[in-house]
Amino acid sequence: MYEMQRILCASVVVVLACGVVLADEVVLEDGSRIIGQVQGVSDGKLMILTDFAGVINIDVGQVQGVSTDQPLTVELNSGDRAVGSLEYTPGVGQRIGTGALGGITIDMDDVSAVWSVDESGPVVAALKEKLKNARAAWSLSIEMGLDGQSGNTDRTSVNGRVEAKRVTDRERLTLYSQGRFSKENGADTVKEIIGGLGLEVDLDEKWFVFGKTELEFDEFENLDLRATVTGGVGYTVFSKPDHEWRLRGGLGFQHESFDTGVSEDQAIAELGWDYRVDITPWMQFTHHITYYPTFDDVGDYRVVVENAAEFPLSPDKDWRFKMGVRNNYVADPQPGIRGLDNYYFFNIVWAMK
Repeated sequence: MYEMQRILCASVVVVLACGVVLADEVVLEDGSRIIGQVQGVSDGKLMILTDFAGVINIDVGQVQGVSTDQPLTVELNSGDRAVGSLEYTPGVGQRIGTGALGGITIDMDDVSAVWSVDESGPVVAALKEKLKNARAAWSLSIEMGLDGQSGNTDRTSVNGRVEAKRVTDRERLTLYSQGRFSKENGADTVKEIIGGLGLEVDLDEKWFVFGKTELEFDEFENLDLRATVTGGVGYTVFSKPDHEWRLRGGLGFQHESFDTGVSEDQAIAELGWDYRVDITPWMQFTHHITYYPTFDDVGDYRVVVENAAEFPLSPDKDWRFKMGVRNNYVADPQPGIRGLDNYYFFNIVWAMK
């Protein structure tokens, strides 16, 4: 019986010992104490996990001392590092480690970072996060539309666009290429290719600067090459996940060469906006307009307008249906060429993020 009691008592001690939770203590400058588990120190904040309020962030300047049950890696402003449990004793100060050498005395104001010995540290973690975000910032979309007719008239039309985007906290880089091709009764009737890139860099929450370049070829407008380079400033009227409106304006240069032998180089301006709204969870509307007046002649300008609606075809929205119209108006076209070119499209879009 006596032996059985000893076994039961030992079992209770083991159970109680296993149930003990590591308890760290943070002493503030006003003398108050916070009990929990220290998560680390980063960017001037000490993080401690508590039972009553979850994770609390405390300015290191308000911390008088820290005591921990588990060893931590401590980095000082000098770059020196030490590993050990923390111990704070009033009148003695803050120490790291309590081994045979008695530990190291430090000042909490000299601490730049603290992390678990199992982790890689804030510098490496920040670098990994930056690389992860850099990879995740790129997205790719491919869209294509095809239609045709047979019988009295044999017609085949195809259009497509490839767009790559890189978005960070402050920058938006876009590279794109698009084309339209059409045959009717065996003869080419449409052959247009456009490619370019654009970059926007935020100055603050509202203002940004931009730069753009675009190359265009259109056989049936007699256009061998239209090259534009523009740059300027923009203003974000509002930017929400489901609603965005950006204005932009700037100056630039335009070169045009035609198969008739005519070539023109002009200074131009660029004025426009980009608008997007999620009308419903299953429909997004976009509207883009850009006005390119020349400085040589106020009556010589171009206007490009595109309106489109997109509908998701898959739950993750990787597949979408896009329909819209693109209007390209040239106020002073070449002889025999219409000034207004309207282009309707009905495309399937695949997006990879």
